[in-house]
Amino acid sequence: MKSIVVLLVILVSVVAGADDRRIPDQNQTTMAGTVAVSVTLLNLTDQGSATLDFKISLNTHSGALPSDMLKVAKLVGENGAETLPVSWSGGGGGHHLSGRLSFPSAGLDADRAVTLVLKGIGGPDELRFQWKVPSRFAAKSTGGAS
Repeated sequence: MKSIVVLLVILVSVVAGADDRRIPDQNQTTMAGTVAVSVTLLNLTDQGSATLDFKISLNTHSGALPSDMLKVAKLVGENGAETLPVSWSGGGGGHHLSGRLSFPSAGLDADRAVTLVLKGIGGPDELRFQWKVPSRFAAKSTGGAS
């Protein structure tokens, strides 16, 4: 009986590990001028969520960070449709900025890529962070897009 339990534990671990390998790394980092930028997609596989949420951390020791993340961010679908964020939980300005940026999840196409675009951080160029959206998430999306 004990060997059956051990076998089941191993089997569940292998299946769970295989499932994790299908989901790409949700954290992406880059340097934009003197600004260290870290973006983590928080709920890509959450089927019931009305929003697609990102944890964003910006750090610099020279210059100022954006005063309003809602004005510098957008989500672009593979078909080119743009969605504006609905909320930002972090502050604004200063040298260290961290918070949660949320977009409506409706309208995400099955097996399509979404790109988070941040403009005016660390220079004039846009920063782009891309993830593939699993169809099981996109099929369950609710809410409205901007």
